[in-house]
Amino acid sequence: MKIAVHAKVLSEKRLNGIGYYTYNLLKTLSKIDRVNEYFLYSNIPLFHKIEAENFREKILSFPKLWTYLRWPFEFIDGKYEVAFIPHEKLPFFLKTKSVITVYDLHPLKEYLTSPISLSAKVHFFIAIKYAIKKADKVIAISESTKRDIIENCNISPNKITVTPLGYNGELYKSYSNKDLIRSVKERYGIKGNYIINTSSLLWYRKNLPRLIKAFHICKSKRVINHQLVITGKKGEAYSEIIAMIKSLNLKKDVILTGYISTEDMPILLSGADLLVFPSLYEGFGLPIVEAMACGCPVITSNCSAMPEVALDAGMLVNPYNEEEIANVIGKVIEDGELRNNMRRKGFERIKMFSWERTAKETLKVFESLK
Repeated sequence: MKIAVHAKVLSEKRLNGIGYYTYNLLKTLSKIDRVNEYFLYSNIPLFHKIEAENFREKILSFPKLWTYLRWPFEFIDGKYEVAFIPHEKLPFFLKTKSVITVYDLHPLKEYLTSPISLSAKVHFFIAIKYAIKKADKVIAISESTKRDIIENCNISPNKITVTPLGYNGELYKSYSNKDLIRSVKERYGIKGNYIINTSSLLWYRKNLPRLIKAFHICKSKRVINHQLVITGKKGEAYSEIIAMIKSLNLKKDVILTGYISTEDMPILLSGADLLVFPSLYEGFGLPIVEAMACGCPVITSNCSAMPEVALDAGMLVNPYNEEEIANVIGKVIEDGELRNNMRRKGFERIKMFSWERTAKETLKVFESLK
């Protein structure tokens, strides 16, 4: 088969969530699939390369909207059996069988309530729903996302295949070198014991204000003697979070690290006593798996895809209830035996997630369209 891949996300130097998925999926496909040919399309050169004989880069020099206005012309002569778009976009005049990946349906809800223009809202709403309905096959990264697609887009469950995400097992592992952990902590101004949240200050759905309030409750009750470390870039929720930290007198207790390097993240997770990830909505929740791989116990939300990922290896909380979050944080921190048990279960749970499994299931979707 000849498979055309919309690979524009690989042209960005720093990979976002979609880019991380696309790169790891294609890299693993290049190792397990030597038969099919893959043509990686972008309108600018790719920064992240896939080095394999059956993977080729195709650059279409075209300005904005090349996905809709230029890329479809590549399929007129029928040289490709499948077009793979690793996100919720699909050209309106694509004549080739298509596969798209849907991470979550939060964009549909977010764009309707966000401050962007009405025309932009209409565009995103129509484009996402059109792509899901028009695609021949839809890949969902969790059963939760599959349910959302069925409920919101009125398509057959048979059209959707669930391929859970994998994680980098060479990078995300438990580090026990105390000197290494100490040096990374010092780099980010962390002193003593800490709990961690690997979200982003960009999205309100990460629920950081409630996490900070829950942390304040723990400190007020003196049930923990920890700092709260929040990683990730600044964004729309940043001003509110800074104001909250100041009003609760937590300047010395809450550390906003900004971007954490790929190499430092697993070391920080290994040194943390706990990951608290009370997100309001996730298509999957990869930070849960990465934390477990580093031996970090996990508290996460009892909604969306998070219970599906954590199962009994994590502690689940109502993300809207700050008192409940605080109580469970205190319980886990105070009980060393409980934390050790959560670590053991976490190491067992992560065996279910690998990029090889994701790639094999994705390849089955491609080949079903022969």
